[in-house]
Parts: sequence; C-alpha cells; structure tokens
Amino acid sequence: MKKSILVLLIGIAGLTSVNAQMTKGNLFIGTGLGAATYNTGNYNFNYSDGNVRAQDAKDFSLSVSPQMGVFLSDHLVFGGTLDLAYDHTKNNISNTTDGLSANNSTLNSTTFAIGPFLRYYFYNSPESKTVFYLQGDAAAGIGGGSTTQSVVNENGSSTYSNGSNSNTFVFRGGGGLGVTHFITKDIGLDFGVGYLYSYQKYTNNFTDQVTTAGGVSSSTPGSFKATVPQNGFSVSAGFHFFVK
Repeated sequence: MKKSILVLLIGIAGLTSVNAQMTKGNLFIGTGLGAATYNTGNYNFNYSDGNVRAQDAKDFSLSVSPQMGVFLSDHLVFGGTLDLAYDHTKNNISNTTDGLSANNSTLNSTTFAIGPFLRYYFYNSPESKTVFYLQGDAAAGIGGGSTTQSVVNENGSSTYSNGSNSNTFVFRGGGGLGVTHFITKDIGLDFGVGYLYSYQKYTNNFTDQVTTAGGVSSSTPGSFKATVPQNGFSVSAGFHFFVK
C-alpha cells in the first residue's frame, strides 16, 4: 500500500514536468499537518485549611491545513491556508472542599479557519535538495463544540450537565523556522517549529440535571461566555507539490 502511494506521488510529479522547483510563477500546493498533541498530567493541591484537591487532565488536538500559493519571486511564496482543527479536553477533579468528591468534564470542539501565509526560502542553488525557510501565517474562522460535566457529592446528590457551544470565533497566528527536503524534484517534505498564538471565544448553552440523595430530579438551563487565549510552541510537518 505504501509503495503504491509513493508511485502515485512520483507519477503526479512526472506529469507536471517542472524544470525548477522554486521559480517565480510556480504554484505551491499541499498540506501542513499541525502538531498532533497529547498532554496528560496529575496535579495535587494541598490547602492550608486542610482541603485537598487532585486533578487529572488530558488534552488531545490535531489540525490539518491544506495550502495553495504562488512564488512571487524565486524565494518568496504567498498563499492561503484552510485550517481544520479538532480538540478534545478531559478533566477529572476530586476535592474535599464543601463535600465535593468528584467532578469530571469533557470538551470537544471542531473549528474551521482561513487566512494568508508568507514563506521565504533560503538557498544558493535552486537545485538544492534541502532548503530552510521562514514562514508567518494567520487565520480566523468559526466552529462548534460540545461539553459534558458530572459532579458527585459525598451526600449522595449529583449533577450532570450537557451543553453545546455557539457563536464560536477563533483566531490563530504565528511563525517559525522550517526545512523542506525534496524526495523528488517536485515534491517536498516539510518539518518546522515555531510560536503559535490562538484565541477562541464562544457561548455555551447547557442544561443541569440535578438528582438529590433521595432520587428527586430537576432540570435547570443556563449559559456562560468563555474566552480562551493560549500561547505556545508548535511542531509541524507536511508535504507540497511544486507545479510549473
């Protein structure tokens, strides 16, 4: 299967008949694979009043970014990116404060953003197989998601919340240094590291299902607005066709 895919890629490259991979007017087509990340941690908080809080946090995210651009010069590429991102966050919290024994929450979100990018290649020979580049990009868009939360108290009562996100706005921007290695004359593999800033704003509408220790249930609707700015480092990979 892998051999067949490689043959297909080489065949596509052969059909383009590109004489120089980085030349003014050539097209730059491919996709970036944003960092697929999985973070987990266990945290213990001991308060001076004797209360203890333990938190187990897990986060998984994945993004795919199809790109298309054009060489404005033999070194500079300008184009656009469609950024598709998925994020799953799970928190498990135990706390002795106010008799709270367990609090579990999950957040799933999918966002779509579009924006421009600039990439500058550094090389002395246009036939170099491995070249470095600097890239800057930004994207803004929309998305949606869902949330769940369950709280179990020591007195036997419990609360379960189920919600959905609306009016979601996302912005991502950053830049970094990378390297492109040409596996054929017209197909390059990218590896890069850099800085990433992301901002997300949304409204969550939820319903709390409360069950008392005696088994009596009631439902209460509610909502909250959230803003989530984040700063961090990114690690990325991808591939591109250089088409004349």
